[in-house]
Amino acid sequence: MRIGLGDDVVQTDTVVQGWLPPRNDLDVPNNVPFQLRDMMGGMSLPATFEPKLLMGVLPDGGTIHSDSSAYALKVTQPDAWEVVRIIRRPLLPEPLTPEVQRRYEEKRAAASEGRGGMDATVNRLQEMMGRMGRSEGNATVTLRDKRYYHEIPVIRSLAATWGGRIWVQRRGDLPEIDGPIDVLTVGGEYVGTYAADATRIPDAFGPDGLAAFIEFDEFDVARVVVRRLPTEVR
Repeated sequence: MRIGLGDDVVQTDTVVQGWLPPRNDLDVPNNVPFQLRDMMGGMSLPATFEPKLLMGVLPDGGTIHSDSSAYALKVTQPDAWEVVRIIRRPLLPEPLTPEVQRRYEEKRAAASEGRGGMDATVNRLQEMMGRMGRSEGNATVTLRDKRYYHEIPVIRSLAATWGGRIWVQRRGDLPEIDGPIDVLTVGGEYVGTYAADATRIPDAFGPDGLAAFIEFDEFDVARVVVRRLPTEVR
């Protein structure tokens, strides 16, 4: 949506329509306490590795977005929904195999044990629901979504600069890590590729090639670092 703030009343217009994989609501048994059932009834969780809807705004007001697991960047013109150009590269999604799934679950479990986080929160919620369910019968609710998308998308992140360059971050050697960053023009011309560890996509692009990166020190204190990008990637 494009949000206009020029009038007394905020105006919203649809600028592009993308696609997301269908999701299923959580299956909450009837004998779970009604307060908890009402709270969770409309919840849904994405499948692991499912493609995200990624989007960037171009200098002329058009957009570029990725809404599939393929390397397909869809360009729209200003004030138009229709896709006028699709930029492709011959890079294919990686099929999800039992081995890839097993390695991912082992790493996620190890990381969760080391630092707590979302998995620890899910475990506490499940324990709480188990206790509440036992007080009213035998209820089992599984919050952790075990669904996996059938393939691993090529693209992990997408952004557009003030000068009209497109930055596309691909997956790394492992499906859960960032890989190389391609830089392209809106016309689909290839500018170059940053190696996986060379840089990351800036948190914000600015004028005259400026780019802002949010960085953290050893005490997890955030700071904004502004750098000027080389001319060809602005």
